[in-house]
Amino acid sequence: MAKSNKGISIIESLVCIVIIGIGFIAIMQLSAFTINSMDRATERNKLNYLSEMVMEDMIADPDNVASYGNFNETCSYSTKGGSSLYQKMKDKWRNKLNEKNHVRVNNKDKKMACNNSDTKKTFINSGTNTSGRVNFLTGKGKRKKYLGVVVK
Repeated sequence: MAKSNKGISIIESLVCIVIIGIGFIAIMQLSAFTINSMDRATERNKLNYLSEMVMEDMIADPDNVASYGNFNETCSYSTKGGSSLYQKMKDKWRNKLNEKNHVRVNNKDKKMACNNSDTKKTFINSGTNTSGRVNFLTGKGKRKKYLGVVVK
């Protein structure tokens, strides 16, 4: 007598659920990786903007470019104050680095993440051609942004 199988067994059902579960886990990991990549890209864009701003300020004041060389900031920012142009520019840099609203995501301001090993520095090399360089270390010092130009 032939027995007819009209349904699915419990083992087949469990195998199907496991395969679908593995697929969902892969999709969730992919979305987490994508969100993390977008955050890193956003941070990179902010660093590009800030480093270009610093360089443009140095290029705009070539006579006092040597005064811009001792900018060294970590996560604790405080406006130093001053009356000269280069001191006001450094205060502007500090304020921009400390701003919360670089990027707005889901109606929330995102501030650049900062760690004790994150630094923002400027260097000036004087000689026949005066050059300026900006070094930004972020992401616990792992991500680096360097930008250099000949000022005069």
